[in-house]
Amino acid sequence: MSKLVLSLLLVLPLAAAAQPYARQAKCLADNLHAEARGESLAGIKAVASVVLNRVKSKRWPNTICKVVYQHKQFSWANNYHARYPTNVAYTQHVQLVVSKAIAGKLRDNTRGATHYHTLAVKPGWSRRLVKIKTIGFHVFYRYKRKG
Repeated sequence: MSKLVLSLLLVLPLAAAAQPYARQAKCLADNLHAEARGESLAGIKAVASVVLNRVKSKRWPNTICKVVYQHKQFSWANNYHARYPTNVAYTQHVQLVVSKAIAGKLRDNTRGATHYHTLAVKPGWSRRLVKIKTIGFHVFYRYKRKG
């Protein structure tokens, strides 16, 4: 077997394995650009943490993309294609958060939040959940813990 063929046999499985991660990273980046636009780094991390907390929960789908595109969860996902801002610092923050999230190294700064809304609204669902904290322009919530 030639060295080229052997090299391809070793590299192709790695490239194939990386594809799902790249897709999940894109879904998270799209969501952060739509949902956390204008937020500080802490705010971007918090919005990403909600997505990751949902992935870990049995109440939601088990992948980032399925959580982000679940019907009526993130309104932008049903209404338009993600538009990326031109602010370089913001985009760098999003890239940093996405890379940490995909690597499993993003620290949850929401204490387990699975929901959030902007300060501009007070949705009915928020009364059924426990308010955790406000970070930037968003208020974060989780379900009441049993016990």
